[in-house]
Amino acid sequence: MKIIILSNHIAALPAIVHFHNKGSLQCVATSYRPSIENPIKNFCDSNGINCLIINNDLSFSDQLTDLIATTGSELGIVFGFSKKLPDSLLQIPQFNFFNIHFSLLPAYRGPAPLFWQIKRGETSTGITIHKMDDSFDGGPILFQERVQLFSEESFGALNSKLSLLAVSVIEKALEKFSNNVNDLVEQDEISSFSFPAVKRDDLLIDWENQTAAEIMNLVNACNPAFGGAITFLNGQELAIVEVSPAILNDVSDFEPGTIVHADGNYGLFVACKYNSFLRINILQNSEAILSGYKLIALGVKAGARFQNSIQQEAVF
Repeated sequence: MKIIILSNHIAALPAIVHFHNKGSLQCVATSYRPSIENPIKNFCDSNGINCLIINNDLSFSDQLTDLIATTGSELGIVFGFSKKLPDSLLQIPQFNFFNIHFSLLPAYRGPAPLFWQIKRGETSTGITIHKMDDSFDGGPILFQERVQLFSEESFGALNSKLSLLAVSVIEKALEKFSNNVNDLVEQDEISSFSFPAVKRDDLLIDWENQTAAEIMNLVNACNPAFGGAITFLNGQELAIVEVSPAILNDVSDFEPGTIVHADGNYGLFVACKYNSFLRINILQNSEAILSGYKLIALGVKAGARFQNSIQQEAVF
């Protein structure tokens, strides 16, 4: 089957390589964003893969229609593509566009499903392949596969895992489609829900109201795509990139966010809600990436307190 892949995201690279090596990939289409490097275009150019940069000054629909005609493609796979496909493309006779979405639709529709699933502490996710319609992440489902989501799995690790698994999932879906066993299942709109694009406020740690597990989920959801979960210490903004759960004995009640141990041998430990604790492993500020040990070496001591905002008075 001759296919084209529409993508702006590195998650599509394993699929691009797979279908290029099989000889079924006719072209990759990607969109151009001024001053932003396009890893899909760079990869295709380096590996001799035909790649079309969508010209924003020309009709998107016309460019894709011409690409389908000139390549003789029979199917389009949309995998992390920023442009919404117009209805004129979706109505091309005997041509189907299938989208790859990293959730078990109709749950977690929207542009950042992995962030929200990790932040909300889901224990499983999945890969959904659905026929596209004129709504975002709508349209009947061709194939789904559930995938376990581990409690300490970061956004980057999960994205990489799903990107590799997607190759076999797409192959299963295409086999089903090619064998005319393509009985599509309509999405249940009653059970559907979506989340918006991630904003800065979604990255802020709320020490008073989030548990240790919730803070760890947020940190994992932010690593590395969003640079870390945001907090403040001694009037300076920091992004926490990695934490791990910790159990401490013989401790008194501490205000959430309080650094309870700052030990050069064991690391930096912070109190959370319900007298639970996290070890701070990696942070970054505007100048450097720091380990918890490095922060201790720079003078941070037990008794200092992480804050929700820069306006809060620091405790020394």
